[in-house]
Amino acid sequence: MNVKDIRRKNLRTLSRSVGGVTQLANRLEKSQSQISHLIGTHPVKNIGDKFAAHVERVFNKVNGWLDHEHEGIEEENAIYSAQSTRQNFYRVPVLTWQATAEWLEKSGQVDSSANHLTYIITSTHVSLYAFALRVEGDSMEAAHGVSFPPGSIIVIDPEYQANNGAFVLAKQSSTGSLVFKQYVIDGSRRYLKPLNPRYPIVEITPQAMICGVVRLLIHEFK
Repeated sequence: MNVKDIRRKNLRTLSRSVGGVTQLANRLEKSQSQISHLIGTHPVKNIGDKFAAHVERVFNKVNGWLDHEHEGIEEENAIYSAQSTRQNFYRVPVLTWQATAEWLEKSGQVDSSANHLTYIITSTHVSLYAFALRVEGDSMEAAHGVSFPPGSIIVIDPEYQANNGAFVLAKQSSTGSLVFKQYVIDGSRRYLKPLNPRYPIVEITPQAMICGVVRLLIHEFK
């Protein structure tokens, strides 16, 4: 891991420790968008020497702290049991579709550290940017095999790589709305495929964005 990646990892850890991107931005006297550009899901800037020194001063770290990996700093959003064999658990906020769309439109990432009413705990490894949504509609409900019935919960990780056949949250540039579909690659063309055959397969536009990959399905029985 190079210094640029180490700095980003350490700043993400600091972000989690103070409660998220907004709180980190306030501590560092920067805008939320500036911090998102550095440590967001799709960072567009690297952390320069001057800003690294500023971070270290604000958090009372020794000179050069941001440039080194630190043992003992655990996965940012992990919760550990007290058993002798340590088991990782991850707390993931359950968001609304509207809030998710608004955050993605505003900063290109979901603020999963904000205050939410509902969280789920999972042992499936996810990044600190993971979030959950309740499935709406029946386009991903199938008669056989994998099925995502309405009301079930999907855990989405923006840091996970979308491969052929993955289930993804995507935003088509033509509508701007979020859709949950299966990601299909056929040669040089990409598609969003519903599992319910009553709905059409749609080709992905060049400007479309894959916002995250589904890592877990939770279905609640009533």
